[in-house]
Amino acid sequence: REKYHPTQKPVALLEDLIQTYSNPGDTVLDFTMGSGSTGVACVNTGRRFIGIEKEQKYFDIAAARIEKSGQVAA
Repeated sequence: REKYHPTQKPVALLEDLIQTYSNPGDTVLDFTMGSGSTGVACVNTGRRFIGIEKEQKYFDIAAARIEKSGQVAA
């Protein structure tokens, strides 16, 4: 697994949490987006995603990761 952020969480762990605590089609908010692992997990599990990140470097990384997983980030 490639490390993009100092506190990066595994996508598989986030997928499990998202599937447990939300339903397909729900919107998940991550207001400390970091490298975008939650966004990737949302794309993989059929959830919508809103991510907020104050550091431009990490926002750009997250946007690229989410886009690569199938969802266009803006």
